[in-house]
Amino acid sequence: MKAPIPLTTLLLTPLTLALSITTAPQFQCSNITRPPITIDIAILGGGASGAYSAFHLHNHYPNHTLALIEARPKLGGQVNTYQDPSTGLTAEYGVNQYTDVPGAAEFLEALGIPYTRSGTGGKNGGGGSGYIDIQNGRILDGPSEEEGNETARAIQVYRELLSQYPDLENGFSFSEPVPEDLVLSFTEFARKYGIERAVLPLSTGMGNLDSVPTLYVMKHYGAHVYRNRFLYTARKNNQEIYDKTQQLLGDNVFLSSRPLAIQRDENSVQICLQIPAGTQLLHAKRLLVTIPPTLDTLKGTGLDLTHEETALFTGFSQIGYYSTLIRIPGFLPFLAFQQNNTDNTNNITLLENTSPANTFNLPELPAIWNIHRTHIPDLYQIEYGASSPLPEDVVKQNIFADLSRLRSTGLIIATDTENGTGVQEDPVIIRFADHSPFYPYASPEAIKDGFYKRLTELQGERVTWWTGGAFHVPDSSLLWRFSEGVVAGLVKSIEEGG
Repeated sequence: MKAPIPLTTLLLTPLTLALSITTAPQFQCSNITRPPITIDIAILGGGASGAYSAFHLHNHYPNHTLALIEARPKLGGQVNTYQDPSTGLTAEYGVNQYTDVPGAAEFLEALGIPYTRSGTGGKNGGGGSGYIDIQNGRILDGPSEEEGNETARAIQVYRELLSQYPDLENGFSFSEPVPEDLVLSFTEFARKYGIERAVLPLSTGMGNLDSVPTLYVMKHYGAHVYRNRFLYTARKNNQEIYDKTQQLLGDNVFLSSRPLAIQRDENSVQICLQIPAGTQLLHAKRLLVTIPPTLDTLKGTGLDLTHEETALFTGFSQIGYYSTLIRIPGFLPFLAFQQNNTDNTNNITLLENTSPANTFNLPELPAIWNIHRTHIPDLYQIEYGASSPLPEDVVKQNIFADLSRLRSTGLIIATDTENGTGVQEDPVIIRFADHSPFYPYASPEAIKDGFYKRLTELQGERVTWWTGGAFHVPDSSLLWRFSEGVVAGLVKSIEEGG
């Protein structure tokens, strides 16, 4: 029997009330332009979880038919690969590497994609890190030897504490009652154990660490990170994984398509699907949802959310995470490396934004988390974070304001042309990716009140199954492995229930 829903979760906004109504009028799908399709499994979302789930079904359960629905014109989700037309070089500004867990290498091998293991690839090519206070436009001195040792000790203590929760690698598994340390904000946790110097290295992607529970840091920066075993595509093209998955699945993939309405009962699912060629009606036995389960994300799908689904998904807070490729000629901290590849005196390939005026040296969000040098001349990846999602134009304006400040303090300089004159070129955005909501998270109170037990109990309810970062962690390889278990349960329900 499910736990009762707390009164506070029932105090919903008009929007969430509208979404939670399950006594909707009879299902309508107007202006159908394509013949209806009957399948076993409809998969909503073609990112890491959805594309891999479809691949796994295709390879291991070939008797079950499927449809993979993706709103964008390609699969891959947070994979973002850019190929420079001038040099032919590629730059990854989304997923860069894959945790080397069982099944990950086999996936790449099945697709015919060559790969290398950790130590032989990676974003920065083995370069060093520097520190910059972007708010004040200053390059900062790196940590002293003593400070470096303190950071190393803090990380070691963090790893020892992390080792107490090995089940976190498999999902949101923890004992009841939930250990108090897991629901402390990470800054509170750091103060409790005297590991303040571990906070900055563990901050990228984590939003406001004064409010994000330690649970999510331990999952994102989990034991898999410290095993230091990763896979890299040898051709430095992560998009190739998902392009080949699409080719393998063929007509089972519906790109540039989105549901207009989804209606479920105890035995089947009906999906009114907008596709480039018109409107398609799908009949399925099961639905697998892999997109972020936030109300903002789900409201556009027409999914007939239940009261329990609405109550749970209302409880998610969201982190804003943006990755962009920007051409910045004359970026001073990186010039020595670019001008002389044999000169290692200034082999800076990563600048971390820090704020000495703030606790833990964390920049105040929204802010640039870091700036990476790519292998393409004058092209940099900027990772930008916010405590909650922001409009794209606001993020771009903020980034340009920061770069303007760096120019005014002399960190972006005029570059010499062949005639010996300086040319002041403005930064130009080449690619922009919005990865929000990056890691939906629940409040300490909700976690202690059984949030994840109730979330797990959604699996199979109203013939619907769930996977993706909100059900585990935003790590492609770990999501591939987690999704295998979800798919196994889904297929079992079909075979047992007809």
